[in-house]
Amino acid sequence: MRRLLPFALIVLASPAMAQDIQLNPIFGTQLRYEQFAADKLLAGGDAMLFRMRPGVALSTGPWSLLAESDAALTVRRANQAAATGARPGTPEALQLNQFRLQYQGLPATVVAVGRQQLGLADASLTGDRDGEQTFDAARIEWKGLPNLTADLAYAWASRSLWARADNGVLPETVSGANLFAKLDWKNPIGTFSGYAYQIDQRRAASSDFRFVNQVYGARFSGNRQIGEDVKLHYSLGYIRQSGSLTTPAAGAPTFWQIGSAFDLTELSSTQTSYRRFAANGIALRNGDELSLATSATRGRVTLGARFSNFRPIDAELPAQDLRLSMGVTF
Repeated sequence: MRRLLPFALIVLASPAMAQDIQLNPIFGTQLRYEQFAADKLLAGGDAMLFRMRPGVALSTGPWSLLAESDAALTVRRANQAAATGARPGTPEALQLNQFRLQYQGLPATVVAVGRQQLGLADASLTGDRDGEQTFDAARIEWKGLPNLTADLAYAWASRSLWARADNGVLPETVSGANLFAKLDWKNPIGTFSGYAYQIDQRRAASSDFRFVNQVYGARFSGNRQIGEDVKLHYSLGYIRQSGSLTTPAAGAPTFWQIGSAFDLTELSSTQTSYRRFAANGIALRNGDELSLATSATRGRVTLGARFSNFRPIDAELPAQDLRLSMGVTF
């Protein structure tokens, strides 16, 4: 990242490009209430969280630069559910969220280098909670053929907004050599996506940690206008992981997911998702998860709520993992 900064500044400040530089400030804020519980709501831990994302976007000709920071502050936190393992997991943080240099001067091609969100295949395994995981990566998207899109990214580090540098279980940065590839075919009924990931991650602070994994998946998504003010979005996906993990949580997960969303005019939307997860060696996460979300937007303000209920297959494990969050974004 330190090497990219001077290069980006040289590109945007060159005489040929400095004549027409567009500058757009970015400032997003979010206030969120969360509650986590092992069996029933109103009996676990909760938290009030405030997040800010100030940044700036610069563009000139085919070049653009996005710089965005992220600051999270805990207004209130109560961890009564710590004994059950269910607790709000968002730590306080101040970090660089995105710093991405993008070039669109090649035919039907977009090239991006730097810290960025990938979110391939609806963020399956390339975007943690809220799809906000970022990667230090180089990415190229090509749309040279009608209705086809090829997407290839190489990441040498991944970073999570939901981790801290002093967290041994979930470190803030994990280095490695990760390759992500996806091919989309758009047709009259929706978009079919096939993708493959090769993941090789190591933690510098721990020589025993190495995560080597191959991921193969397919996804179908589309939308239909079913009324003057109502649009239906639908998706179905399947993912298979294989490989090895030299950590106690070894396994070969497989999961499939089905989801739908309704957009009611431009003001509100409702989303439903069901996911089945199965893995050898990771019995704690084997089970069914149902998620419901709704939101309403007025101008620049969005008010939303989300509920999820995870039920493990193993009857000896805690009955459920309930999560409720409500927030306002402006």
